[in-house]
Amino acid sequence: MKQWFHLILCLVGMLNVTSILAAIYPVITYTCDPDEDVLKVKNEVKYDDEGKNVAYSETDGTYNPWDWVSIVDRGERKLISENKKIELSCQLSNNLYKVILQPKIFNTNYLGNCGDRISVTVTIFRGGSVILEHKDFEQYCHGNAPVVRGVKVFGKSGEIKVVEIPKHQFY
Repeated sequence: MKQWFHLILCLVGMLNVTSILAAIYPVITYTCDPDEDVLKVKNEVKYDDEGKNVAYSETDGTYNPWDWVSIVDRGERKLISENKKIELSCQLSNNLYKVILQPKIFNTNYLGNCGDRISVTVTIFRGGSVILEHKDFEQYCHGNAPVVRGVKVFGKSGEIKVVEIPKHQFY
């Protein structure tokens, strides 16, 4: 009886672990819509096959932040470093906006704690002035700190709306 109970606990533990270990694919979407007079940057994740099949396309404004880093295998360590940032522009009714997207690397050692996790940092300029500086979509790889789900800039008013949600609602 004790052995069966132990076996059941092990199986339940395995089910929980496999459900937690889903493959996660980050998807960043950039939209410049002069007709609606709005600029949007959306942050989301897709899982498993759905994530694997995302058609990332700079032309369509969909990005994978893993494409912005290089990973060098050094035996016991896989070093991650930024090798690209994305610079985009959007003409809205009140001004020209520039958006810079950069990878947010939690740990430069891919094999270390949170090394296999990545997020994004955004900076937005209106004309030559910074209106949103180095805003991390995710500040920490652990805990339940808010995650930025999206950023909108409204052309007429120049208002910036940053939408944050709890991490447990994002993942």
